Amino acid sequence: MIFTRLLRKYILNEDLEISHRLINMVLMVGIAVIPVCMIFDLVMGSASGTFIVLALVLATFAASFYIANHKKQDKAVGIILTILCSDFLIPTLYFEGGGIHSSIPAWFILSALFVWLLVSGWPCYAIFASNILVYSAVFWVEYHHPELVTKLPDERSEFVDIAVGIYLIILMLGFIFKYQNRLYEKKRRELEEIDAQLTEANKRLEQLSEAKSMFLASMSHEIRTPINAIVGMNEMVLRESKDPDITGYAENIETASGTLLSMINDILDLSRIEAGLMEILPVEYEPFQILNDCYTLLEMRARDKGLKLDLKIDPSIPSKLYGDEIRIRQILINLLTNAVKYTEKGTITLKADCIDRQAETAVLTFKVSDTGQGIPAEAMEHLFDSYTRFDEKKNRKIEGTGLGLAITKQLLDLMGASIDVKSTPGEGSDFTVKIPQKVILDTPMGDFYEKRKRRSRESVSRDVGFTAKDARILLTDDVRMNLVVIRSLLKETQIMIDCAQSGRECLEKYSENHYDLVFLDHMMPEMDGIETLSALKETARYKEEHTPVVALTANAMLGAEKLYLDTGFDDYLTKPVKGADLEAMIRKHLPKEMIVEKK
Repeated sequence: MIFTRLLRKYILNEDLEISHRLINMVLMVGIAVIPVCMIFDLVMGSASGTFIVLALVLATFAASFYIANHKKQDKAVGIILTILCSDFLIPTLYFEGGGIHSSIPAWFILSALFVWLLVSGWPCYAIFASNILVYSAVFWVEYHHPELVTKLPDERSEFVDIAVGIYLIILMLGFIFKYQNRLYEKKRRELEEIDAQLTEANKRLEQLSEAKSMFLASMSHEIRTPINAIVGMNEMVLRESKDPDITGYAENIETASGTLLSMINDILDLSRIEAGLMEILPVEYEPFQILNDCYTLLEMRARDKGLKLDLKIDPSIPSKLYGDEIRIRQILINLLTNAVKYTEKGTITLKADCIDRQAETAVLTFKVSDTGQGIPAEAMEHLFDSYTRFDEKKNRKIEGTGLGLAITKQLLDLMGASIDVKSTPGEGSDFTVKIPQKVILDTPMGDFYEKRKRRSRESVSRDVGFTAKDARILLTDDVRMNLVVIRSLLKETQIMIDCAQSGRECLEKYSENHYDLVFLDHMMPEMDGIETLSALKETARYKEEHTPVVALTANAMLGAEKLYLDTGFDDYLTKPVKGADLEAMIRKHLPKEMIVEKK
C-alpha cells in the first residue's frame, strides 16, 4: 500500500515533468537496491570501507530525493547526484571493494548511463568527460599501484560479487528503462491522439474556410447585384440629365455607392490576405495617374469638410514604374481617406518622391500628413489590427469597417515595403510608406498640377464614343434590373440587344439568331452560366460561328478571372458594370468593321 502511494505520488504523477519523474525513479530504485548491497557486504565479509561508501551513497540518494521533491530542485539534483556518485563515491568504492576483480567496473557503466539519463545540455557533456578522466585515472592508479586497492578475500568472493553486481545492475536498468519506455509510449499515444484531433480540427477549419469563401462570394454577388442597378441607372442620370441639381444628386449617389463598394472590397481583400491568396501583380504604370486618381477622389471629400488637400509632388519622379498599380493606389487611397475622416480642420498634405535612385530601381515614397486628432500612444500597438478603431465611442460617427490600415500594412508586407507612423494627440499624424519599384522610363513626370490641367482638357465626356448599329448581342441575366441597366448604358451605341433571363432561354435565343457577342451571367438558378456555356458550345451554331462569350458576374473573389477563362469564357466583366468598361469590352470583341467612331 505504501509502495503504491509512493509510486503514484512520485513516479506516475503527471503533474511532474518526465525528467523529474525519471530522477525519482532512479533514486527510488537506488534507495531500494543499495541496502541489499550493504547486506551482501556484511554476509560476505567484504571490506568495511565498502559498507561505509555504500552508506554514503544511500544517504546521498535519500538527500537528493528530498531536495528534488520538497525543494523542487530536480535539475540541480540530477547534476549534483551524477557528479558526486560517478566522480567520487563509486571511484572510492572501486578502491575499497576489490578493484578490477569486482563488480565495480560495471557500476562505472551504470553511473555513466545515469549522466545521460538525468542531465541535459552542456552539463551532461562536461560530467561525462570528467567521468572518462576519473575512470581512466582509477585504472591507471590500480595498474601502477595495486597495493592501494583492497582485494576481496578470495576468488569465490570475486565471482559472487561480480555476479550479484551484474544482476543488481540488470535489475535497476530493467526497472528504469521499462519505466522510461512506458512514459514515452504513453506520451506517444497522447501525441497521436493530439495529432488526430489536430487533423480533425484542420479538416474542420478547411471546411469553415471553404464555407467562409462561399459566403463571401455569395455576399459579394448578392450585394453587388443591387449596386449594379444603382450605379448603372445613376450613370444614365448623369449622362442624360441637364438639370444641375439632379446631376448633383446623382454625383452624391455615385460617391455613396463607391464608398459601399469600397467596404465590400475591403472585406474581400482581408479574406484573401488571411487565406494567403492575395497576389501582387506588377505592371508598367504612370505614378501621375495614381496621384491624379487619388486627388480626384479625395479633393471634393476634403473640401466638403472644409479641409485643404495639398499635394507636394517631386517633379523628378520617373514617368513610368513597374509595380502593382492597383494595390499602390489602394494603399494611398486608404491613407488619404483616413486622414480626411479623422481631421476636422486644417490641411491634408501628400508628399511624393523617389529616393535611393539607381539605374533601374527606386523607392517610391508617400507621406500623408494631417492636422487631425492624432493617435493616442496606447492605440499605436493595435493600429494595424483588423476591425479595430481607437476611441470607438468618440469616433462612432466615422464611417468605415476598421480594415483600411490592416489591409494597407499587409499589402505593403507582400510588396516588401514599409510603413512608419508618427503621431501627436491633438496635433495630427504622419504616415510614410516606402515601396521599392523598378524604373521603366526615367524621364521626369513634371509638374503635377500643370500635367493635371492638360489631362483635364484632354479628358473625354461621359458620352459614348462609338456606334455599332449592325451588331447584335445577347444579354443573359436572371435579374431583370441588370438587363435594364446594361440596355440603358448601351442605348446610344444603337446595338441591337436581345435579353434572356435564364440559361435555357439563352440557348433557345442563340439557336434561333446570329449574335456577334454574348454576355452571360454566372450565378443563375437551374442552369448557371458555366453550365449554359458548356451547352452553348455543343450547338451547331457555336461550332460554326465561335461567338465570343463574356462572363457577366458579381463574383469578385480572387481566382475568378482564372475560373472563367479556364471554363471557356472569352472574357469576364464584374458587377457593378460601368459604362466605360462595358464599352471597352464591346470594342475588344466586336468585329472592327462594325465599330463606327463618333466625331
